[in-house]
Amino acid sequence: MRFFTAFRMTNTNMSDENNQTQEATVEELQAKNEEFLNNWKRVAADLENFRKRREAENKELLEFAKEMAAIKLLPSLQSLEQVLKFAPNDEKYKGWLDGLKATILQLEKAMEELGLKKINTVGENFDHELHEAVEEAEGEDGKVLKELQPGFMLHNKVIIPAKVVVGKKLSDSNIAN
Repeated sequence: MRFFTAFRMTNTNMSDENNQTQEATVEELQAKNEEFLNNWKRVAADLENFRKRREAENKELLEFAKEMAAIKLLPSLQSLEQVLKFAPNDEKYKGWLDGLKATILQLEKAMEELGLKKINTVGENFDHELHEAVEEAEGEDGKVLKELQPGFMLHNKVIIPAKVVVGKKLSDSNIAN
């Protein structure tokens, strides 16, 4: 019986040591598991931040590309509009003028899709941020009387101010002369 009692005591001691070792191993594994989980969460958050940052950069790059395209096409649109202003008003050029007008409208539509729009001028109050006064003429004070060259805005930012003739009341002394 002594043998069994000694064996039980030894076995109990071994069992306590095993339990302690297993508990230590479980605690180590739980700590590693928590560390891995935290690392995974950190990497997942980093990946999400990278995606958001990349999306914002792509959007910014697309807007910049649109702006550059609009700025590069703008001189062509202005040239075509100048041609139209000075085109002969003759019946034999009617087909040619209709084609030119259609081309201008098509180009204007494409430019609007890129974010470019013409600045309103004639009849508007003169605004030094939108208009460039080239000359003054008799008319309603502070009103734009005539547009000499169209102005353009790109995403609500003036890139070319409109060149305009601004109305000015003539004083009584100027009228007498």
